[in-house]
Amino acid sequence: MKKAIITALKIIIPLGFGIYLAWYFFDQMSEKDKAQVWDVFSRANYFYIFLSIIMAWFAIYSRAVRWSYMLEPLGYKPKTWNNYHAISIGYFMNLLIPRAGELTRAGMMTRYEKIPFEKGFGTILAERVVDTVMLGSIALVTIFLQKEKFNELWASYGSMKKEGEESNTMLYVLIILGVLGLIALVFYLKNKKLRNKINEIFRGFVSGLATIFTLKKRGLYLLHTFFIWGMYVALYLVCFYALPETSEYSASSLMLGFIGGAIGIVVVQGGVGVYPLLVASAIAVYYGKDSQPVVLGLAWVMWLGQTLVLILSGAISMYLMPKMNENKI
Repeated sequence: MKKAIITALKIIIPLGFGIYLAWYFFDQMSEKDKAQVWDVFSRANYFYIFLSIIMAWFAIYSRAVRWSYMLEPLGYKPKTWNNYHAISIGYFMNLLIPRAGELTRAGMMTRYEKIPFEKGFGTILAERVVDTVMLGSIALVTIFLQKEKFNELWASYGSMKKEGEESNTMLYVLIILGVLGLIALVFYLKNKKLRNKINEIFRGFVSGLATIFTLKKRGLYLLHTFFIWGMYVALYLVCFYALPETSEYSASSLMLGFIGGAIGIVVVQGGVGVYPLLVASAIAVYYGKDSQPVVLGLAWVMWLGQTLVLILSGAISMYLMPKMNENKI
């Protein structure tokens, strides 16, 4: 019962936060701006959205190939398609339950490729470190080159409220994060079984991280890493060609939105509500608040397209992976 309540809170709190922010921001808009948001859905050129979906699929497959390079030093050579299916299923699960995707992904490989859970999970955590470094590098370069605009963006979040009204959203977020952190610490200290499990996962993480330094195909690993993140940036940028007005935006002016959207996906599972809001807020720093309704509508179209590919690829993989591995069960 206690475990079910904790799982429910992990889903409800971030999801509720994202939905609240989306509603709150939309509620502040004029009727004209709201009409502009809805208008985007009818006049967007969905060829570019489809193109971004194809790019997302290539990024997932490239991630599957890259994972093989991390598992090889541990003595495992799984099928690339099993890697792909496990990753797709993991992304699908992450839309439902925060961080459940990583556990599911490792579990699928334990079942069908006989890779010990802690080792598979360790490589996934190590992979997250590499991805964090990549995102951090992109963010630092963007902020360094456009620090004045970044300061404007930071200040603009305080303006997402009715005139004369104080916003305590950030304070509430910090309080929620503090309470959740305190609860997690108490559970860790009091539950010996949980403590041992976390320590076991940490050892697996260290083992997985160590594989990065013992890779036999380090050049290919780096090549796939740059390809994956190149696809992430490209699939984001190409969507802005879907509308005549946004197609004229420069790539450099759109990168703050890329960083904001990435943060939104981390904060709330799948970026529900938060992703479009952060993308639109960031780009409005360059093109003014008049651009916000149009970009917000387009960001929702982008988010729906990317979420759709995760749902479809995950559902297909959930069907195909058991079929392809019937003789391994």
